[in-house]
Amino acid sequence: MKTYRLIASALLAALAFILQVSNGIVGIPTGFGMTIDLAAVPVLIALFVLGAEYAMTVVALLTLIILATSPTGYIGALMKMAATIPMVVVPYLIARQKTVFGDIVGVVAVVLGILALFAVSTEFAKMEGLELLAGVVPLFLVIAIGYWMARKGGRVDLRALPVAGLALLLAAFSRSIIMTFSNLYFAGPVFYHVSSAEFIASLDQLVLPLFGSGMGWFVIFFWNMVASVVDFAFAWIPAYYFGLVERYSE
Repeated sequence: MKTYRLIASALLAALAFILQVSNGIVGIPTGFGMTIDLAAVPVLIALFVLGAEYAMTVVALLTLIILATSPTGYIGALMKMAATIPMVVVPYLIARQKTVFGDIVGVVAVVLGILALFAVSTEFAKMEGLELLAGVVPLFLVIAIGYWMARKGGRVDLRALPVAGLALLLAAFSRSIIMTFSNLYFAGPVFYHVSSAEFIASLDQLVLPLFGSGMGWFVIFFWNMVASVVDFAFAWIPAYYFGLVERYSE
């Protein structure tokens, strides 16, 4: 059984590779270096069908693929990993609860964790010379949580729409907060060789659907919310609606 799951993980990683290298064709550019693609969809399929540890295996393989093939190098690889892990960890935490009380505890834990991360990153962002930490701290904290979850392992069941919707909402919010700080204070300034203030000023010029321009940080938050919904929907539908879980989970 473990051999089967490892082979399935390798196949899903290969699919992620195809989706990653073709994101210039099927992806949607956002204007600040991020492309909305489907490369994370195989990761979520692995979570739903195979289990958390195998989902993280696909994340690790996808990260190595980006590192080896993408012009964004280690920055793109780290950011893709950090963007994908919340989409695995949060649904895992929500789905593992067995009671309504457990669901409430899970929701509170996620919200408090994100608020704490928001507070810490905001303080770093205010410190002259330490702004980079506002982006690096969320980045490596979420990677550490992903490593913990990979060691813990286990399958999830998100076939119920209310649970799936709650998991998606919290995961999308978590990812968007984490990626906002990581892009504003780490990836953007380092990749484009500008200061955080200059990078934020360039974001103010981007035009968002329905919202217009001049919104800076919300550009990153908005597009990560969109990407979260796309990733989750394109994985949930084949896994549960079309029955991949019933056919291939055992």
